[in-house]
Amino acid sequence: MGGDISNIKDSCTNRHLRSPMIDNWNGSLIDQVKVELFKNGKLAVDIYFDGRGSTNDNWFTKERLRSNSFNDLTQMSTFNFFAMDGHQDHHRHFFIHRNYGGCPIDKGWMIIVDASDTGFRPCMFDKLPGMFYPYILYGPGRQMAHYYAGYYAVADMMIISISTRD
Repeated sequence: MGGDISNIKDSCTNRHLRSPMIDNWNGSLIDQVKVELFKNGKLAVDIYFDGRGSTNDNWFTKERLRSNSFNDLTQMSTFNFFAMDGHQDHHRHFFIHRNYGGCPIDKGWMIIVDASDTGFRPCMFDKLPGMFYPYILYGPGRQMAHYYAGYYAVADMMIISISTRD
């Protein structure tokens, strides 16, 4: 929606691309922020946030949630995490999660598990066999994921875009 990285969706790269706009974030000019998750090159999830008055580290909150493609995610949903920083002790970021209560009942909408087994990894979804870090899990079928039951999908790519006001 803005920036100097063009055709990122079509790029053939497995490295991380980061726009310098993040360092020059001006929330007074930003209207909305969009998070998109892709699987097999197709859009799987989109989440829109109110970017007005935001900073580059406070836009990803339930209070700023505008709309999304999940059927069961609203500002009024129950959360134990809804944060970019997520649960840092377990290297879980961009974490939108409903509940803990033991790994078999953990449920949420999305998570980036972004570090290898450097610390305590309590649940199987923190260390999926054959996965390279970071990896992105999300709820398939437009509903929250139930990780332990295997009800999750793995995104190939995440794109964060901003749109500015005229």
